[in-house]
Amino acid sequence: MKSLAKNSNLYSFIKNINIERSLFWITAALMFAAIIYPASMAIRAAFYENDIFTLIGFQRILELDTIISDISNTLIFSAGSMFGATIIGVSLAWVNARTDVPGVKAIEVFCVIPFFMSAFVGAIAWRLLFVPNAGMISNFLLNHGVPAILLPDIYSLGSMVFIQSVFYSPFMYLYAVASFRQMDPTLEEIARIHGAGNWSTFKKITLSVNGPALLSGMILVFVMSVGTLEVPMALGSAGGNYVLSTRIWALMNNMPQDVTAASALGMIAILIATIGILIQRKLLGNRKFTTVTGKGYKSKRIALGKWRWVVFILAVIYILFAVIMPIITLILVALQKFWTGSFSLQFFTLDNFYTVLFEYDVTARAIKNSMFACSVAATISVGFALILSQVRSRNAEAFMGLLVLLPIVIPGAVFGMMVLFAFVKTPIYNTIFIIIFAYVIAYFYLAYRTIYSVRLSIHPELEQSARIHGANWFQSTRRILTPLLKPGIVSAWLMSFILFIREFSSVMFLYRHGTEVMPVVFFMLMERHSARLAAFMVIQTAILLLIMIIYQRFTSKNSTGAAF
Repeated sequence: MKSLAKNSNLYSFIKNINIERSLFWITAALMFAAIIYPASMAIRAAFYENDIFTLIGFQRILELDTIISDISNTLIFSAGSMFGATIIGVSLAWVNARTDVPGVKAIEVFCVIPFFMSAFVGAIAWRLLFVPNAGMISNFLLNHGVPAILLPDIYSLGSMVFIQSVFYSPFMYLYAVASFRQMDPTLEEIARIHGAGNWSTFKKITLSVNGPALLSGMILVFVMSVGTLEVPMALGSAGGNYVLSTRIWALMNNMPQDVTAASALGMIAILIATIGILIQRKLLGNRKFTTVTGKGYKSKRIALGKWRWVVFILAVIYILFAVIMPIITLILVALQKFWTGSFSLQFFTLDNFYTVLFEYDVTARAIKNSMFACSVAATISVGFALILSQVRSRNAEAFMGLLVLLPIVIPGAVFGMMVLFAFVKTPIYNTIFIIIFAYVIAYFYLAYRTIYSVRLSIHPELEQSARIHGANWFQSTRRILTPLLKPGIVSAWLMSFILFIREFSSVMFLYRHGTEVMPVVFFMLMERHSARLAAFMVIQTAILLLIMIIYQRFTSKNSTGAAF
């Protein structure tokens, strides 16, 4: 009898468990541990050497002759890229969302193409154009009498900022364009009624009321630039312009390896990123930025008059620099037996594509590894996001809002180093699964925000009706919620896959022989064979552009995009 009573109590306890909440908090706890554990191991590495607490790592980096220039280069590079990307991205967003510029649909498509390309790919393309004595444009200009002193130094800090700005401007564009389209146009019309011109209205009204979206995009570009290895490694290292990320890379890969000093530099990089976020929050303060009200309105485009063609030409120049020139350069170089600085039909060949696809085992393996790792990571991200977006409670939403933002504070190169320290003595070290882990945690905020934004539009009564009619949590999720969330799920999966396949900074610390992914092979080929490198980059770019087409067609049908 006692046994039956115990079994009955156990059955009653299990039956009363709220599966939805339990699954949420279990998954949230796993995500929390996955973020905090690597961070704690990196902090420990910065303050412990041979299991003894010490500040020797900070002492060693302060003794570096280059530490001041490394920090100043990082600040200049990150801040310059942030302002450059803001100027380009916000301008293009305003042109596409608020003006009558001709060809607006085509311009909008081209504006986001750099988002689907790796900045490392763009930097290498520009390097092939302007590298001294072997660049396509630099050779052309020299042969036509332009003095070498007037040619831009592609390895300079200014060139790094320019290229980073061009290829990170889509982040600002995506933040700004959605905010501009949601804004009530009567705010601008009132300003014009009172005598303000287009520029004054744009500066005092449009930018001011869209402050949160713009500042969010700016801080994202700043933090990503603090920890990126893409442009600094492609250009900066060759020109002696080290930033904190490339210095960390050097300390981790040069012999003797200095893990403690590298970790200490990582703490400085996180401090810089955190200061940027605090400045953003200080600027926003308690100000109100209500731009969407219950009052109906129709968006009205601003007539630019004679300036519309000037603006169109400026947009085409951006497209030329960000999309057309890099892609054409890579294709031309890939079609040569070897690169001499100019295209020649005498050296035309398709062998480079055949070699990287079928003969060179590292490139073939990298393609397979990238497809596998990115697909698995995107699926895990979407699965976790689907679970974590279901619970609607103030505490749960506040916790998740904080949790998904934590990895954003950590610069990419530093995050890769953290994951390395966390799993160096575990079975997943030296496997593809450590790269999958880094993918999921680093960009989980994208999958979560995308699915969560769609989840908010679904009324709880749909699930409640299913429960009333006898459906359990799993059945209501599978038959009701998942089909309704399909647009967000597909969008989140595609966008996650795109970011994973182009991720460079973190995986450079995590790969080993046999686990190379495509960005790693870019680095391996960078100084060996320009033509094969270009061919491999063309293949990756083609994959990303194909996914972009699928993504845009899907989102245009379902009106659901990525929630940044």
